[in-house]
Amino acid sequence: MKKILYILFIPLLFSCSNKAPELNIELIRQAHLSDLPSASGIEYTNGITYLVGDDMRWLVALDDTWNVTGKMALSAIDTLANNRTPWNVKADFESIAAFNFEDTKYLLVLSSGSMLDTRDTAHLVQFADSLTFFKKNIRTLYEDIKSLAGIPDSNEINIEGLAISNTSAYLFHRGNVYENFIAEIQLDALMNYLLSGNDAVPAIKIHTIHLPTYNEIPSGLSGACMLPDQSAILYTASLEDTDSELYDGEILGSFIGYIPLDKLQEGISFTSLLKDKNELPINKKLESIVIKSVSDNKMLILSVSDNDDGSSDIFEMNIYLNNLD
Repeated sequence: MKKILYILFIPLLFSCSNKAPELNIELIRQAHLSDLPSASGIEYTNGITYLVGDDMRWLVALDDTWNVTGKMALSAIDTLANNRTPWNVKADFESIAAFNFEDTKYLLVLSSGSMLDTRDTAHLVQFADSLTFFKKNIRTLYEDIKSLAGIPDSNEINIEGLAISNTSAYLFHRGNVYENFIAEIQLDALMNYLLSGNDAVPAIKIHTIHLPTYNEIPSGLSGACMLPDQSAILYTASLEDTDSELYDGEILGSFIGYIPLDKLQEGISFTSLLKDKNELPINKKLESIVIKSVSDNKMLILSVSDNDDGSSDIFEMNIYLNNLD
């Protein structure tokens, strides 16, 4: 039987309604993926669910029953410890997004950038008659983002989410140590950078996003996706008791948030902590989110959690948008 897992109340300041806008979230199904470690990115396109993980070297394809139908190696590192790539050599694939560019479908996977040499890579998959893979070291891009955002030399960039519209790519930096922000890059400039041998970095805009805390623990951006009408970005932000870009901490819960693109310049976002029926935080570290379909006031959502133990969970949910008029 379907049940309401939790309800989010988000104060959408641009609504004209006298009622508080709300998102009712209904859990449809959930599965434990014991053999897929640390799922950190999810995308859904052409009827296929794609997963990447910070401890996985693969781009994994799942069918609608969440059985693995394919694995495509992205990283050349095949060393494993307890089914996980060791932290000091892993590529740390944290974000993924599907998009169209010049009438061609692509899938972009990014390493986090949180370590030199091992976490510097962008993988671009082109869907045509067959899959074509492009790979590029993007440390020059990450260093420019660090500089523009004012990240101290002693700290690392940590890109954990990615959303792409018809015109722009939005890279989400998780603020475990330094503040949360979004780096915006024009899509045509980013594609030219990725597909050419030129290391001239495209222009970047930095948008600071202020997120809430819980029990004095700040939340950090962890995943993102573009709404189909491209009016806003849906994102996840998780609560993890750590002051490091590299090491995990105790999981305290997650937020789901909403950023209208016309408010991005102002740094405005709307978030609410995921709670159960007893008003207690659900201690899952949501790492990514994607909209599977939209009809009327309902969005069908997929999300994944990194359990920090070599396993992952995947969720399918309905989000009902109410009182938005």
